[in-house]
Amino acid sequence: MPGHGPLGSTEFKVELDGVDVPGFLEVKLPTQEVDEYDYREGNEAKHSRKLFGDVRYSPLQLARGADEKNDQLRKWHKAVKEGKEEEARKEIAVVLKNSAGESKIRYEFSQAWIREYEAPTLNAQAGGGSEAIAVEKYTVEFEEMERKTL
Repeated sequence: MPGHGPLGSTEFKVELDGVDVPGFLEVKLPTQEVDEYDYREGNEAKHSRKLFGDVRYSPLQLARGADEKNDQLRKWHKAVKEGKEEEARKEIAVVLKNSAGESKIRYEFSQAWIREYEAPTLNAQAGGGSEAIAVEKYTVEFEEMERKTL
């Protein structure tokens, strides 16, 4: 089997300040967009040049199975709500792995904080099985994103 090609989307891990946090079911990585501006001098041709400006990111979105031992995220969210700046800012990494479990691509997010927490939707009629997992969702803001090939 070749050792190259696209990575699957099912093998990943999430780290919070360098520590693995298990139980994440889904991660929606942010989009990155660079502002653009039209610019034209008065004596130039009748078309403008495109200039680039600031980099903007959409939020990082995380979904995790609800767990009574979810202290890391609960304490982090509490620090944000209480305005504790030093405790509220974290470094997050999302690491994509190949089918052999080897880390291949790492997305790092600096100065991250939880902007929104969504408690699970509960449904007694959902039946059993994996569809009935109670899922907590987190929307995370951050200052900078960096993609690294490992």
